[in-house]
Amino acid sequence: MKRTLIIIVAVVAMLAGGTTAKAQTQNTPEDIMSKFFAMFNNDVNQAIDYLFSTNEWLEANKDGTTAMKEKFEASRKLLGNFNGYELAGKYYLGESYAKYVYVLKYDRQPVEFVVTMYRPDKVWKLQNMNFHSDFEKDMIRVD
Repeated sequence: MKRTLIIIVAVVAMLAGGTTAKAQTQNTPEDIMSKFFAMFNNDVNQAIDYLFSTNEWLEANKDGTTAMKEKFEASRKLLGNFNGYELAGKYYLGESYAKYVYVLKYDRQPVEFVVTMYRPDKVWKLQNMNFHSDFEKDMIRVD
């Protein structure tokens, strides 16, 4: 009986630890985006799946996921190799809504990549993402 109880406690602790580990790996938008870009460099589709998986409402939208993957693939063919990214800005509305703007560096030209995150409770989730190459209007003069 004691042995069974110890095994049950150990299994419950492992399951709770797994849930805690997942929440800890996604505790800030920076953590999510860091993991996204680590994947993006090797497999764009896997990276997009990961980003959408942070929000169960978006993850269920298979058409949206597929459309984003196709959009990235079409752009990649036109723009050449991906050479990294730069954080161009981050904006917060309160403590639970954030927008991150990145410059994706491709051989042909840069692309602006905007990711909006939302934290309705304890965990940050993808709210929206988009990218485009027409962003010179956002540039500021630096003397």
